[in-house]
Amino acid sequence: MEKKELRVAVVGCGVISYNHLTALKTTNGVKVIALCDVNAEKAEARRKEFSLDAKIYTDYYEMLDSEQLDAVHIATPHYLHAPMTVAALKRDIYVLLEKPMCITTEEIELIKAAERESRADVTVCFQTRYNKANVVAKKIAEEDGIVSAYFTLLWQRSNEYYTESDWRGRLKTEGGGVMINQAIHSLDHLISLLGKPIAVTATKSNHAHRGVIDVEDTCEGVVEFEGGLRGNFYATNAFIGASRTSIFVKTKNHRLEVKNSLLYVDDKLVEDTEAAEHLGKEVYGNGHPTLIAKFYAAIRAGEPMPIPTDSAEWSVRLLLAAYRSCGERVEI
Repeated sequence: MEKKELRVAVVGCGVISYNHLTALKTTNGVKVIALCDVNAEKAEARRKEFSLDAKIYTDYYEMLDSEQLDAVHIATPHYLHAPMTVAALKRDIYVLLEKPMCITTEEIELIKAAERESRADVTVCFQTRYNKANVVAKKIAEEDGIVSAYFTLLWQRSNEYYTESDWRGRLKTEGGGVMINQAIHSLDHLISLLGKPIAVTATKSNHAHRGVIDVEDTCEGVVEFEGGLRGNFYATNAFIGASRTSIFVKTKNHRLEVKNSLLYVDDKLVEDTEAAEHLGKEVYGNGHPTLIAKFYAAIRAGEPMPIPTDSAEWSVRLLLAAYRSCGERVEI
C-alpha cells in the first residue's frame, strides 16, 4: 500500500482502547480519523485524552460507509467481533481485532471466508506474544527441546465486575467466562509452544459467581497436541488475592517460568526480560505497540499479517472444546 498516511478508526472506547490509542500515537504513518462507541461520551473522552482530530460515531456501520478507512481496530464486546470484522473485510478494510477472534466455530469460518473474498486481512490482538519474557522463553524452549508445558491463571473478579456490564458473564455475548476472556492469552502461548491442539479433557465450574453469571469462573484440563506433546491448564476468576498468571515450560535441560511478565530460568530471574513499563495491568505487558507497528508495516509491504486468523483460531477452538468436554476427551 503506497499511501503516505493510513486512515484508521477505533471502535469500542472502553478499557483496552487506551492501549490501542497509546500504541497508535507512536506508530508512524497512521492517523486516527474516527472513534466509535455506542456511548458517545466514552468516545469523546478518548478523543480529548489523546487530542485526536477524529469524528465521533455511535453506529459502526454508518462509520464504515461514511469514512474512507484503511484499517479499523475492533475492541468491542466479544459477540460483536465476527459481524464487525466481516463488515470491514467486505469493504476491503484491514482489521486489528481484539481477542478473542470470535465466540463460535461457525464465526471462525465466517471470518475466514470473508477474508478470502477481501483484499484486506485480519490480525488478532495476542500482543503478549511480543512481551520480552515470552519471546525469550519461547526461544530457549525451542532451542533446548520442549518436554511439556502448563499454565495457571489465578485472578479475582467480583460480582460487580460482571453486573456493571450487560455482556460479561453471558454465554450469548461473552462466549464463556474465564477461559475466553482472561485465560485466552495463556492458551495462545501454550499452543505457540506445543503446536496444534488435537484433543482436550477438561472440566468447568462456577464456584464464586453463582446466580450472577451463566458461564464458568473456573476451568482445568489436559490438552493433547500433534506430535505427542501434552499440556495442562488451570484458570479461575474465583481466586482471593492479587491476580497472577504463570506459564511453566519443562525443556530437556531447564525449567522455565513466566510469572506475569518476569522470566525465571531454573528458578533464577532473567533480569533483562522485565518490561520497562506496562500498558494497563502487568499481565498485559507492553506488546501492543510492537504488534500494532508490525500490523501497519505488513499492510504497507503487502506482507502476511503478524498474527493471522489461521494462527489465532486455535485458542478459540481449544477453549470451545474444553467447554464441551465435561470430563470426557473431545477432539478439536
